[in-house]
Amino acid sequence: MPRINLLPWRDTLKKERETRFGIITGIALGITGLIFFGIHLYIANAISYQESRNNYLTEQIKEAEARIAEIKDLEQKKERLIERMSVIQELEKSRPQVVHLFDELVKQVPPGVYFTKMEQKGDKITLQGSAQSDARVSSLMSNIETSQWLSHPKIYQIITKEQQQEKDKKGMRVSEFKLEVTQTAPKSETEATLTTPKPEAGATPTTPKPEAGATPTTPKPEPEKKP
Repeated sequence: MPRINLLPWRDTLKKERETRFGIITGIALGITGLIFFGIHLYIANAISYQESRNNYLTEQIKEAEARIAEIKDLEQKKERLIERMSVIQELEKSRPQVVHLFDELVKQVPPGVYFTKMEQKGDKITLQGSAQSDARVSSLMSNIETSQWLSHPKIYQIITKEQQQEKDKKGMRVSEFKLEVTQTAPKSETEATLTTPKPEAGATPTTPKPEAGATPTTPKPEPEKKP
């Protein structure tokens, strides 16, 4: 006799398939969640590491900027010291030249010429004054051209005026001038300044001692010649 299965096997199979699908879906969702969680942790760790690195680099940059500021300050102080030293050296060099300058001006000024103003910028000297005539000014320029401490005279202005002396008397004509000269130094003076060795501080001059056993000799006077 044939057997007939009257149980709802289709419904049971459907439920098994649904249960299996739910399990597989849950496992897939769990694995996906774990993957996303791992990615999130990796990204969070990378961001935290980068932030800590950025903070470290920021601190290093601040320290470097502070050192750079100190170096710039030291360089500025160094430049100021160098400028002061150069000014002091120029003053030391120009000290004897100032004496020579005034001495040379006194020597080269011809009679009848008077200076009223003198201005110096570097090696350029501007002289203003008055002279009894234009010829005196020309004589002054000629003397400057032959000077060892002055050179290149250039006349910028010369005005002839009449000086009023007393009432009812004719004044004397004078020539007011303005000229520029260049201060120079003779080669021998420059070479002597550069090559002359300076004695050390506290050093005392020494004189050569005679050799052992040598007797000092004095020059004998020559006999007088009789006529």
